[in-house]
Amino acid sequence: MKAVILAAGKGDRFYPFSHYRPKPMFPVCNRPLLEWVVERIVAAGITEVCIVVGRRHGRVRSHFSDGRRFGCRITYIEQPEPLGTAHAVSTAAGFIGSDDFLVAYGDLFFEPTVLSQLLDGFSGRSVAAVHHSEELNRRIRVESDGRGNIVNYTWKPRSSAGTALSGLYVFRNDAIQDLGNTSDFITGVQNGVTPPEGHEIADALALMNREGRPAAAVRADGVCFDMDMPWEPQAVCRLAVREMALRLQASSIAGTARVDPDSHIGGPVFVDEGATISRGARISGPVWIGRNTHVFEGSQIAPHTVIGDDCRIGPFAKVSGFVDRNNHITFLGEFSGVILAGGRITHQMQIAGIYGEGAEFGAGTQVGTLRFDDGPTQVDVKGIRLPAPGFSGALFGDYARTGVGTILMPGRIVGPGAMVGPGVVLMNNAPSHKAVILKQQHQEIDWGPEKYDH
Repeated sequence: MKAVILAAGKGDRFYPFSHYRPKPMFPVCNRPLLEWVVERIVAAGITEVCIVVGRRHGRVRSHFSDGRRFGCRITYIEQPEPLGTAHAVSTAAGFIGSDDFLVAYGDLFFEPTVLSQLLDGFSGRSVAAVHHSEELNRRIRVESDGRGNIVNYTWKPRSSAGTALSGLYVFRNDAIQDLGNTSDFITGVQNGVTPPEGHEIADALALMNREGRPAAAVRADGVCFDMDMPWEPQAVCRLAVREMALRLQASSIAGTARVDPDSHIGGPVFVDEGATISRGARISGPVWIGRNTHVFEGSQIAPHTVIGDDCRIGPFAKVSGFVDRNNHITFLGEFSGVILAGGRITHQMQIAGIYGEGAEFGAGTQVGTLRFDDGPTQVDVKGIRLPAPGFSGALFGDYARTGVGTILMPGRIVGPGAMVGPGVVLMNNAPSHKAVILKQQHQEIDWGPEKYDH
């Protein structure tokens, strides 16, 4: 069996993090989500892997190369235009050849048990993983008959809960023709809904049923999370770190790591080579500290925090969440959320949310985490304001920066390469590669010695 991973989508809803990377390359616990997908496929015994790539495909190729480091052989096929998931699989027909094949969405976080269940359910007919969803209006509802055969689908129905496609499939080889014969727009929509364009796998499932070779629905008992919106990486990281914690039953401190006896460590911690934990630092495990990272005196690291290599934390910093390599969170800096590589948080800041590569903050930057009406954080996605349940803070694009004393209101997006100037209270989103500047009006008045002559 071979595997086809779909990583060619534009990721428009994932802005501001889709400008410099394909969405599947967003790091989850400091590893691209796509790497988690490849790892699970290889662990299931499939070593011939094709990744269908599109925009910014160089980031995928440069990370995975030929796949040897990941225990597989990777073939890359470019989908010139994002014409849908079925079209993406069809571009890999030459790679698939005469084999049966697994299809996985590259932006999907799933537990290894889900893939095992799907492969176990594959016995002479194609199968699709399905799961119960409480957000069915964002998913594709699947309709099955009494024998478990998938007979039809509905794209983003008005229903609030039901059974949805998960984004994992195992197809018999003859399904290639069905994937190549889909409609060029979504046919499974409700009355009054404009159908999106694209050749989709869901449409192929309906076609397969009409042709007398239906796919079976296999219910996924484990986690299967489609990372679609820009605030969702934090939720995915929490799922991943929960899995990591199951493997960290006791502390593991490398031989070249230095842990001051006056530091305070509770619970299991992983401390990599060359790392330093200074006196007065307080770490509550499970926590992972990367290679050559220094946690300075008085700093506090919260449970389920992952800190990458070559970071500087403190002195007297507070960190909770997921910190990629080469980040500095220094004197009295407080951070909660996800920050990618190369960030600089310094001098009495309170930063929360999700932050891209190379983020830089002027001293005293503050990020709001609570709306004045106590409602859920809302984010503007492609002109539509949507609630972001369980998320607080800002969404800060790659290589963006702030000036001294900037305040970011909750749910605001700072576009990649943008700059929010000193003293700005950001009430609206900041466009990419633009500067938001506060202009002050000054007045000069006479001010001489006579002002002090009373």
